[in-house]
Amino acid sequence: MNTHNILLKSFCINKELLKENACHIAFTGTANYIPWIGVAMTSIMMHNPASSFAFHVLLDHLPQDEMQKLNSFSQKWQVPIFIYIMNDSYISTLCHFSRYIINGKFVAAFLYRFFVPDLISEISSRVLYLDGDIVCNGSISEFMTMNIGNHIVATAPDLKCKEYATRFSLSNYFNAGIILINIDQWMKKNITSLLLETLNLYQSQNIDLPCADQDILNIVLKDNTFFVSRKYNMPYRLVRPSLFKKSIKNENPSSASLIHFIGAIKPWTTYNQTVPIVRVWAEAKANSPWAETPLHSPASQKAIHQAARAARSDHAYLRMIGLYLKFIKSKFDGTPKPGY
Repeated sequence: MNTHNILLKSFCINKELLKENACHIAFTGTANYIPWIGVAMTSIMMHNPASSFAFHVLLDHLPQDEMQKLNSFSQKWQVPIFIYIMNDSYISTLCHFSRYIINGKFVAAFLYRFFVPDLISEISSRVLYLDGDIVCNGSISEFMTMNIGNHIVATAPDLKCKEYATRFSLSNYFNAGIILINIDQWMKKNITSLLLETLNLYQSQNIDLPCADQDILNIVLKDNTFFVSRKYNMPYRLVRPSLFKKSIKNENPSSASLIHFIGAIKPWTTYNQTVPIVRVWAEAKANSPWAETPLHSPASQKAIHQAARAARSDHAYLRMIGLYLKFIKSKFDGTPKPGY
């Protein structure tokens, strides 16, 4: 992959802080996701004080105020941050898969993770890719240094691995939100090009890919994946139960080092701050340059309904009544139905 085409510019914040033994970690996202990436990075530093890191962040653009906060983070924790501003105009020509089109616009950031190894290959032979909706609650040094042989990636089984594996006739299926990548093997086998070719092949045949880029990663890497325990990718769902629907059972996140908030509801919503594992996330936020970044208030019918359920779970009955009334009103006042 020619990185000159996919990249507009790159630079490093405080490169002089880079240590030879640093563990490299990469995040991707649009600019509005930077605060949550910043909280995830903070949680990693808080729970791994004896380790050396270098962070890599792939973005569509970088606002000046976020640049200042990233620099503040870098200075506080004495860690370099490599920034990559991606060329969305070019990347959008590489794929026309309909699932990447939102509100009529192709969101190139969905493809960024495909390019992480190419961009970092001259700096490191290994990188841990993380989604921004994670929180670290323990040591990840064992995972970062794990011997995975000649496997290209190491990652944990998806929560619905049996169902998803059957769909594509695979023996197993991983969640792509947390992936330890053997960059040398990735580059040797030209995985980035294979991912893009396979994605477009499915598109040309009008084959539905419910999980899009995650499906493609599983298909291409089916014989090159080293599976690890969910200690390093524990799925956690914040959906609240209704009166007629049983609560979702999550595994105990206290035993995990990396917790992944899967699904549409995230820890940066105002109505989930009493959940114990969200308190861990909130502690990281409070210790980050993004401490004052506002949480998301419920702004859709689904979100208002979830907030009402959360109030009921917290025994905040007056707030619950107000939210249920607001939910009923939202069905008639033009409030959008989906979204959180």
